[in-house]
Amino acid sequence: MSVSDLIDTQRDGHAMAQAFYTSAAVFEADRRAIFGREWMLAGHVSELPQPGDYILFDILKDSVILCRDNAGDVRAFANVCRHRGSRLCIEPRGNVRRLTCPYHAWVFNLDGSLFSARMLEEHHDKDALGLFPVAVEILEGLIYVSLADDPPDFAPMRKGLTPCLAPFDLANTKIAHRETYPVAANWKLLLENYNECYHCTPAHPEFSRSHVVHLSDERITPLNDAMEARSAACNVPTDFIDRVGKNAPAPGEDYAYNRYALYDGFLTGSEDGTPVAPLLGRITGHDGGASDAYVGFLNPMLLYCDHAVLYRFLPIDADTCAQEIIWLVHADAEAGRDYDVGRLKWLWDVTTKADKRIVEDNARGVASRHYVPGPLVPMERYVARFIDAYQTTLRQHEART
Repeated sequence: MSVSDLIDTQRDGHAMAQAFYTSAAVFEADRRAIFGREWMLAGHVSELPQPGDYILFDILKDSVILCRDNAGDVRAFANVCRHRGSRLCIEPRGNVRRLTCPYHAWVFNLDGSLFSARMLEEHHDKDALGLFPVAVEILEGLIYVSLADDPPDFAPMRKGLTPCLAPFDLANTKIAHRETYPVAANWKLLLENYNECYHCTPAHPEFSRSHVVHLSDERITPLNDAMEARSAACNVPTDFIDRVGKNAPAPGEDYAYNRYALYDGFLTGSEDGTPVAPLLGRITGHDGGASDAYVGFLNPMLLYCDHAVLYRFLPIDADTCAQEIIWLVHADAEAGRDYDVGRLKWLWDVTTKADKRIVEDNARGVASRHYVPGPLVPMERYVARFIDAYQTTLRQHEART
């Protein structure tokens, strides 16, 4: 059965068929259509403070060099030498005057142009041998790349999300901690788990005692109403923007933002509810809320008044993936003085470890011959919308190829 035929079997409002999680052919389609085209979070501008600084973003068979050139601009190139294809940069980060291939010492400028190639005959056009550029966009200090020659339009996401993100001034933050959690499951099971809180009450007591998103609308609404007054006084956006799913103009343009209340007594996402770091950006106080934001369907983030939590879903093969979490704090904050890494990461570390167990058990069940996709409940609406956006992207790619 082709990928398009498999998509045709999808029942509206139901989970996906087993092959979407176990098929090697589907995983290859994911590699080309999703991770070869969609915008992916690749880094933060604080990782490239000086000209010559570079970091690598590796995804499946591809590696991208992100570097700051001599003019101060962030560039992105395929980590592939134009001579015989060696990886140019081996270390995950560093500072270089130029990019030099470790194999035959071809040298490239920070703008990607070929600087020198030992013994290259003069009749070859050096201008045609520069590094292959990779599409790159920066949104509030967050660096996104797309491996496609014709990536989805980033402009709608920039226009829609900038007013919501700007008060947090994420460009003026730094990475306080990052951690990668290996998960023995297909990447879509991990993403689907993130997209619903139907499981939160039984699985995440630490999260559920501070966050209210697992409650019914009638119980959440009074808490949100009380928070909105505090949010206005603290310069925190409370917009609700929902462009993820069936009503989105195109899969690559999907984005969302939503602010919701924490329980009374919790100012931020910490074990005891007390602040874990200095306030971000133009935020003037704690409104006792949290924001969910999506840049495309692959790049969710969680914004508190004093820190941000970024997520990356990294496929490895059809049966394995990794969850990377990046914690951001104000650029001037100092570890040990202004924040403690253990307190900062506590909530999402303990929650992600629980999710790892949940998702791995889910993967074992989905692999069973007894698995049949069941109906989704209203609290899983973002799972349904992810499925729609994901399958739409696959179908569009199949139509182009």
